[in-house]
Amino acid sequence: MLVALAGFRMPSSEAEIRVAGRPGTALPYLTVAPDAQFIPQVVNAARSMPEVTGVAEMRSGTGWLTAWANGGPHPLAPPRGLKVPVDAVAVDPEQYKQTLPQPLRAKFAELSGGGAILSRTGAALRSIADKGSLQFHQVEIPVIGVVDDIYLHDHEVMVSHQTGASIHLNDTRYLVIGLEKLESGRAVEDRIRGAMPADPSRRVRGPEGSGATSAPSPLLSLGRIKTIFGEFPAVNSASENIGIDKAWVDANTEMASIYRLGTFRCHKKIVPKMRAAFREVEDAGLGDLIRPGEFGGCYSPRYIRSGKQAGLSRHSWGIAFDFNVAGNLYGQPPTMDLRLVEIMERHGFSWGGRWTYPDGMHFEYVAD
Repeated sequence: MLVALAGFRMPSSEAEIRVAGRPGTALPYLTVAPDAQFIPQVVNAARSMPEVTGVAEMRSGTGWLTAWANGGPHPLAPPRGLKVPVDAVAVDPEQYKQTLPQPLRAKFAELSGGGAILSRTGAALRSIADKGSLQFHQVEIPVIGVVDDIYLHDHEVMVSHQTGASIHLNDTRYLVIGLEKLESGRAVEDRIRGAMPADPSRRVRGPEGSGATSAPSPLLSLGRIKTIFGEFPAVNSASENIGIDKAWVDANTEMASIYRLGTFRCHKKIVPKMRAAFREVEDAGLGDLIRPGEFGGCYSPRYIRSGKQAGLSRHSWGIAFDFNVAGNLYGQPPTMDLRLVEIMERHGFSWGGRWTYPDGMHFEYVAD
């Protein structure tokens, strides 16, 4: 017997939002996303260094949950015909465990048996304390543990490469490089950059103290987005678009009108923040910098434009918006006036013009 959930809950307080936060100590690591053809060279260069504990290929993407069990009398499921998108990643357990602190390695080695480890955020979304199971169509995966989000690099679910192939996690999206000491990050970055063609867009990221030239992404993980703004069930499709449950859309989004942008649908929690930001634009005498007819929308249920393997767009939650579109196309040098950018950032919106591949029209909420 499956128990269909009629709705997906929202967090009841800021305290609840913070339950699944990161641990206080920094994990010594770097991440890099080289072109696929250079992955072997980067892996070999990193593994040749005594400062490196291990290198893992991260095959990340969207898994579509059809049911899950959390120790209750019956499995839970979204409404009939719908699935729940989750941010999942597949690793080689023997490689990945070498990037982690010694006390965690035995648990992650168990992934080779076909189970899944959840982040605390992912477990909270499923109401799983420690053990349970996840159902992806005909594939049932037992949950073998729950760890702090940082040990899954903010993904909700981690499985082995073999298990990941059964739920269509096949493409290596980035590498994780474990470090003996956090402060050795810059030396390792210099070495692995020598294994890639000179390309400043290929960012090597690491936490504060690692010496990496780029910090971890400021964007909210999908697990954090779900915790703050709600989790939806949806219909996946062969195209880039998805069909989100109408009940979720009605409960969590609204039509809003903002001067110079027009009328559009956005998440209810974002509308006041957008109004405040664009009010400051007007008060600063910068309203004419917003070009009429070039608002690209807010709520848009779909995958990221660069491909389905990149995951769901933040527009799917209605927490991102695009404006001044014509002069700020994806992948092109942005022309957005930096005075507008500074105002948006003050109100909690991160600018896509700073991304590896710039998306100068794009702003998304990141202040949790």
